[in-house]
Amino acid sequence: MVLHTLPNGVRLLALPMPHVQSASVGVFLRVGSRDETPANNGISHVLEHMAFKGTDTRTVQAINLDAERLGAEVNAFTGKDTTGYFMTGLGRHTPQLLRMTADIVLNSTFPEHELQRELEVIRQEAIEYDEDPEDSASDILDRAIWGDDPMGMPVIGTVANIEGFTRQDLVHHVQSHYVAEKTVVVAAGNFDVDAWMALAKELFAGMRASTDVPVLQQATPAKYVGQSLARRFTQVSQVFVNVAYPLVPAAQEQGVRRRSRLAASLAAYLFGEGMSSPLVDTVREQLGLAYTAYAAMESGDVWANFIVHAVTTPDKLDALLTATRRLLQAQAAGIDPVHLERAKNQLTVSRVRSGERTYATMEQAVEELFANGTVTPIAETLAMIDDIGAEEVRMVFERMLAHPPALAITGKGVSAKATRQLAGCLQA
Repeated sequence: MVLHTLPNGVRLLALPMPHVQSASVGVFLRVGSRDETPANNGISHVLEHMAFKGTDTRTVQAINLDAERLGAEVNAFTGKDTTGYFMTGLGRHTPQLLRMTADIVLNSTFPEHELQRELEVIRQEAIEYDEDPEDSASDILDRAIWGDDPMGMPVIGTVANIEGFTRQDLVHHVQSHYVAEKTVVVAAGNFDVDAWMALAKELFAGMRASTDVPVLQQATPAKYVGQSLARRFTQVSQVFVNVAYPLVPAAQEQGVRRRSRLAASLAAYLFGEGMSSPLVDTVREQLGLAYTAYAAMESGDVWANFIVHAVTTPDKLDALLTATRRLLQAQAAGIDPVHLERAKNQLTVSRVRSGERTYATMEQAVEELFANGTVTPIAETLAMIDDIGAEEVRMVFERMLAHPPALAITGKGVSAKATRQLAGCLQA
């Protein structure tokens, strides 16, 4: 691994994987829907779309063809706190992949005729998302977790906002947030590291540094709210349930924070990953309450939440939440050593498999860099997983259950009043 910071603040990260023939190249920026307001919610996502619609030297057609002529896959994403642009192709094409990705991030022109067409596409995407009860449950859960904070707003934005964005809005957002200090340029795979680093320096040395002092400061975690929300969908027969608890205080020292996140991941694997986990075995195999049920840790740079997701029918909702609460309390009382062993091996295999894929390696490294300021070698991560004991994992459950749960339910026959009452099943 090679990590270098340019004088303007751009960080360059090279992750050599000589055992593969491919490579992934990405430019990741520490900006997302967290940096928006109700008036411009959704602009980060619109900008991600528009970055591909033309640059100073290439049309949208050229952008697509240049990558596909090399057989490369091209994609991007917008999250709560990160926007990423990336390409995956052959290792020998890494310089071309870097040049093309840099062109998209640094030189996009946001043509007006492309903007109006793309806004309609995104509007359709937002409507589709809003009309899906499972997707909507995720958005409602964000609001249940964070309330009116920007973290509680949907990444995709609102239809009204999407319809009203202008080219100048995009330009202003780029000038405010696409700055050197927020940028990581990264490659993972089989490539010439020295040559790639030299080219990355050449391409990004001139990226504008911010004059805004807060950009240089660590993000402040949003306050956890923990409320219960619901939305009725009459066209479905099931209900989609999300329960969340906050994890990992952001104020911890770097090494402790890294270990705490691994302990939280272990807790999620132990509780609800795989058919033999307590959650799935109980609610599916023993009680027949749901076909889909799992637990996961969702996290970003300064935030992390423990999520339980399930799909059931309205008549089984009370029993599902009651069973979930009892299972969580059981983990807070004591950790079964067999399940801890299972969870450690599952998390280890997951990290090892991710480390064998170029994009997953790149994404994991950037997540760690934004969260911890460093990238942990895979061997060190695996050793830390192995070293985490039952008491550390038990304390994850104990600490999170000290907070009221955030509960989001969408689907047939649900109501806000009933959901508030159901929240009592998680707290009794």
